[in-house]
Amino acid sequence: MLYDKLKKNKKIPFHMPGHKRNAKLLGDKLPYKLDITEIDSFDNLHNPEGIIKEIENKAKNIYNSGKSFILVNGSTVGILAGVSSTVKRGDTVLVARNCHKSVYNALELMGVDIHFIYPGTDEYGIFRPINTDVVKLKIDELKPKLIIITSPTYEGVCSDVENICKLAHSFNIPVLLDAAHGAHMYELGSAADIVIMSLHKTLPALTQCAVAHINGDLVSSEKFRIKLSVFETSSPSYVLMASIDECLTYISSNDYKNITGEYLLKRFKLNESLSKLNHLKALEYDDINKLIIFTGYSDINGIRLADILRSDYNIEVEMAGKDYIILITTECDDFKNYTMLSKALKEIDNSLVETEFKTSNLLPPPKKNCNPFELSNAKAVSVDLSAGKVCGEYVWAYPPGVPLIVPGEVISEQLIESVKSDISDGVNIQSTYMELPEKIYCQL
Repeated sequence: MLYDKLKKNKKIPFHMPGHKRNAKLLGDKLPYKLDITEIDSFDNLHNPEGIIKEIENKAKNIYNSGKSFILVNGSTVGILAGVSSTVKRGDTVLVARNCHKSVYNALELMGVDIHFIYPGTDEYGIFRPINTDVVKLKIDELKPKLIIITSPTYEGVCSDVENICKLAHSFNIPVLLDAAHGAHMYELGSAADIVIMSLHKTLPALTQCAVAHINGDLVSSEKFRIKLSVFETSSPSYVLMASIDECLTYISSNDYKNITGEYLLKRFKLNESLSKLNHLKALEYDDINKLIIFTGYSDINGIRLADILRSDYNIEVEMAGKDYIILITTECDDFKNYTMLSKALKEIDNSLVETEFKTSNLLPPPKKNCNPFELSNAKAVSVDLSAGKVCGEYVWAYPPGVPLIVPGEVISEQLIESVKSDISDGVNIQSTYMELPEKIYCQL
């Protein structure tokens, strides 16, 4: 185990990092004693032959993948490496429109021709699964070199990854699956040609800990490794790698399997309790780790609900939007907190007034003018004067980081009004140049 090896390490550190593991001087609040660089007998993340290779093999066995890589820069670095190892400049890529901003950054860097699959939303404003029939139509029309989808989504919606991949493979097209929120769904490790997972989102690992899996013959694991060395830090944290090792060991243990059974029982009881709410509505999709509380039947919005939970009950939610909040539950929860959450939501629910069903209107898909990499001379323009102009930056709500508009798309009046409304309601709207809501960058 890497953690045990780090604890036993007594070598005199005439090497980086500069803190020299001097806990006597610096204290023990941070893991200075475990923080090392690539020294003899501790292996190298970019060319693993020893203990790090053992960790990657452990991930491979747990997720039943062809080959696994551990990541210490989060899922983002895996997505960057995955895209750059499968396409070249000018290639056509088919992308689910509800992908994370890191996917768009990778596509822009590679200079590809982007075409979208629009999943649409359900009555609550939640993105639906990707339609396999639509994927087939797009393949026939575009002949893409790569398909990218997100499953599970931030809200916990899963697409039919198996059949999408079967379809893509019949045309020798690889699929990159952004399963950043699905590391606890072990079957996804072998579900696509490239699978990217954030361990830290739903499993017991430190922030930035992630894994990538390569499967089949359509993607070269060696090329992926080479591209990963371009984007991933050349000074990887051994503390983070030890966290990945500990996480993988723990989730394959009998102790964790027993806790999983208890978690599912407690989680179903929580669902049953929340089904009795009168004005708020508990929603759950394919991923039981995600719990959504919809506010569209009540006289408050998601932002206000999150504020009340925070200020009156000391409960911090994962995300607050206009129409709902998202909470993440995992096996590592203190299960007595489920009782506290249920009690809090029931008390809030009893204080609310029923209103006519409402949800935010879905914006029409922006019109594409050009690809992001083709833009030039973008300058700040007053938001009020931007309608009809070609957007020169990304605009997104964070979380979840899905762009409302990307560079190269045409700004509409509806988008302007929606962004203004979201900001007014307290939604955390961000943009590349951070000048919203006054200005937005456009191509002139």
